[in-house]
Amino acid sequence: MFYLIKRIAMLACLVTSAAASAHLMVAEQGTLNFDESGAYLVVAIDPSSFPDADADNDGHLSVHEFKGAHRDIFNAIQQQVFMTQGEATQKIEGLILSPQSAHHGDQTEVEQIVVMGKFVGVDHKQGLRFHNGFYGKGNDKQLAIRAKYKRLGLSQRFTLTAKQQAAKVF
Repeated sequence: MFYLIKRIAMLACLVTSAAASAHLMVAEQGTLNFDESGAYLVVAIDPSSFPDADADNDGHLSVHEFKGAHRDIFNAIQQQVFMTQGEATQKIEGLILSPQSAHHGDQTEVEQIVVMGKFVGVDHKQGLRFHNGFYGKGNDKQLAIRAKYKRLGLSQRFTLTAKQQAAKVF
């Protein structure tokens, strides 16, 4: 029941934030917020990372195209955004995707895809690494991440690129 309420609250936040035309996250940036149960992820990914979703091949992802390719984008993110601890791989649980459009224009073009979810049971003391495989159409983008474990006073920033797709966390 708790998880259902938590999901409804997250969806309500997404709906109200989209209605207010506010971005949830700066493009190509993200956060990992740790607590005793794992790490919460919020990251903004460039939609050009999903060229197959651009059905009309105009170089832009529309909201309509995003909806049509949602399942494929979801599956791709599950495969390319993950954490490892030794030999174990931890995928995102409770994954939510939120297409964000521009404040200007007709608002039909997706400028970024905000990815939210949780890595359950990861331990920051056990050789933890964060992996991301999305860097735009030409692999020329970067992803700046801020990891934070507030209770322990830990904070770290790192930048991932197509050449360095993973980084040790703490």
